[in-house]
Amino acid sequence: MDIVGITEENRDDFLPFLGEDIAEEIKRVYVNGLGAIDEEGRTVGAFIYELQNSESEEDTRGRICLIRSEGEEISESLEKYYSATSVNEDQIVESFYLLEEEAEARILTEAGFSFEKREDEILTVTLADLSASKLGKKKRIPGHVGNIEDLSVLQFRDAVKQILFKGHTGILEDIPYLPKSWFDGKVSACVSSGGKIPGLFLVRRTPTGILVPALLYAYGPESKVDVLYMLRYSVQQALQIYPPETKVVIHRKYASIRALTDNLLPNRSGEKIFFGMRKEQ
Repeated sequence: MDIVGITEENRDDFLPFLGEDIAEEIKRVYVNGLGAIDEEGRTVGAFIYELQNSESEEDTRGRICLIRSEGEEISESLEKYYSATSVNEDQIVESFYLLEEEAEARILTEAGFSFEKREDEILTVTLADLSASKLGKKKRIPGHVGNIEDLSVLQFRDAVKQILFKGHTGILEDIPYLPKSWFDGKVSACVSSGGKIPGLFLVRRTPTGILVPALLYAYGPESKVDVLYMLRYSVQQALQIYPPETKVVIHRKYASIRALTDNLLPNRSGEKIFFGMRKEQ
């Protein structure tokens, strides 16, 4: 059996293991994939991990997103390759996983990871849920709030850069490398003021139609109210374009986002998932 890197060129070969959404994530700078190919040339497994803190002063972490194969021995081989090769090449100091499937988590436990069940930081709701919340109330949106479709590439990149300078990256560490087209142009919102863009709410629409808020930030004297305007604008836009059952996946990475979802969607919690970690160096 051979272990190969999964790239944009061969990712379709591994689609049965990855699914459309994760296959598309392979395009991202910090998302890496390992694939298993048997003696007959068949693809028989995949292992996906995302690098965190790779360009910061903090220790680099490897977040294992998926380990899926035709058999346990194949999954073990993929993990061993990750441990022996990827950890050193990417200078990973700590690895961890957040997985929905217990069988995948158990394989990593056998490889020295801890194991526990916890609430996922991800909250999955629908547009119908958001429509029933405070954001769904029909209110006038001021003219300085609109979508990002009319922004030039230069305006978009500068807006992202200014927010990054203020220390906010959203949920995607590689956001400086992602093109405007990575986000839903009609649903993603921005604030325009004096020729500048002091606010962005970027929403990704995955190949399977899931909406994923990726960056929400505004600065300036009206930043708090501008954040609310952008949220309302995006929800109203999404409700006009997509069906109410459309899933919205909210990453509650920051305390501020968790506080916001607790306020807008009280008594909602994430699914139970499996978590574990392992020190590498």
